Amino acid sequence: MPGPAALTPPAAPGLPAPNATSAELLRLVHGAPPPVLEAVARHPNTPVALLGELAVTFPEAVLANPALPLLRLAQAGQIRAWSGLAVSRLAAVDTAPEWVQELAMRHPDRQARWAVAGRARLSPERLAQLADWGEWQLRAAVAQHPDLSAELVERFSTDGEYGVRLALSARTDLPPHILRRLRVDPHPLIRRRLQLQGFGMTGTGP
Repeated sequence: MPGPAALTPPAAPGLPAPNATSAELLRLVHGAPPPVLEAVARHPNTPVALLGELAVTFPEAVLANPALPLLRLAQAGQIRAWSGLAVSRLAAVDTAPEWVQELAMRHPDRQARWAVAGRARLSPERLAQLADWGEWQLRAAVAQHPDLSAELVERFSTDGEYGVRLALSARTDLPPHILRRLRVDPHPLIRRRLQLQGFGMTGTGP
């Protein structure tokens, strides 16, 4: 009667075996081609530190790793230690779960937060969190998000940093009262942009 090892399906040539150990996976990645590295990123026995390294190049594979939900709970500290680049690549994946976005928002590396702001789909709560951030460049990026609420449009139209108001003025869906406010904005670049868009003081528009 065959033993347990004989019941394990063989791995494709060059790829890690389904029952490969953490030590074997660590040895395998040295000089390995991309298909092997991606397979290691999906392997449930891959050490969490190595997953953080692989996330830079294979973020989708890391997010699809079946062990990641357990690692998130059991080794949260090590996941929080992943580099800003790794976390930003994960947060930029459209299917990344909310906890990855939260990880990016709490990361000390600003590029992780930028990755969240650049996502095509964000919840109202996440947009509000980004809008409260101190970096005006981040608020400027949020000001251009397609799902921006009327409340945040209102707030950004009076933001203390002209760069945020300038980003907002590029939108084509601004309500009439916001356009009127921006037409007389103290900064000439904002007034000029609206003029070029046909929304100047003497132009057409609402």
